[in-house]
Amino acid sequence: MIHLARKIALLVALSSIAFAASAHADTRVSFASGVDYSSGDFGGDDDTEVISIPLRARLTTGNWSFRVSAPYLSITGPADITDVSEGGGDGDGGSGANGATTRIGTVRGIGDTTLAVDYRFRRLRGTDAYIELGARARLPTGDEKKGLGSGTTDYTLLTELGVSGDRGGAHVIVGRRLRGDRPGVDRQDGWQAEIGGWLPASDRTNIGASASWRQPSIEGNEEASEIGAYVSRRMSENLRISINASAGLSDASPDYSTGIRFTWRSEDLNSTSHP
Repeated sequence: MIHLARKIALLVALSSIAFAASAHADTRVSFASGVDYSSGDFGGDDDTEVISIPLRARLTTGNWSFRVSAPYLSITGPADITDVSEGGGDGDGGSGANGATTRIGTVRGIGDTTLAVDYRFRRLRGTDAYIELGARARLPTGDEKKGLGSGTTDYTLLTELGVSGDRGGAHVIVGRRLRGDRPGVDRQDGWQAEIGGWLPASDRTNIGASASWRQPSIEGNEEASEIGAYVSRRMSENLRISINASAGLSDASPDYSTGIRFTWRSEDLNSTSHP
């Protein structure tokens, strides 16, 4: 607990430095929510259905971005959220499809909370290319006994290389997940990767696709992989709506997922507070 508190204190200190350095930078807040649905058997005999209502708040100032998010979950079936893991099997097995016990019926509640911080190096050598470095901490706020949380803290370090311009964009993400300990489960750290791209369909609409892969947290379990696509439309200067769908390529991923997301973004807070 003391070790975790020190890490959180360090994150807060780094955030304060970032805010001080970006006092006159473009600063915006955004809020996002919607509904996601996924279904899969995750290597078991019965399907598990998950309805997720994501709740996300984000602050962007200059090249820095800070985010906190947590889902409200409804899970029907034997698998835990560690099996489903929001669109990619975590490989734990939990107490569901690959675990020792089976849950019957539906459970509901808040899942694990994720804290994220990113820094983007924009317009490398005057081009549309960029590099983004990020860190994630997934905190065990979900009820592990109900299968709503992992019961441990996981950390992820990410590097994204991409290009984004008026004609579209593409990206490659490579990450390393540092998995926390769970009693009776020998969890291992692992790599993950994603590749994707997008194109403008009109002045207000973008279409995109991606493919992702992740190593399991338990040796011998199947790797998670999936492909997906989305359509995003800007309804106004502040509101954007996106619809997504994906299909799993392995038993560690949901067979299919779909969802709708609403994102509201503020105007530049510095310009509104300093006319």
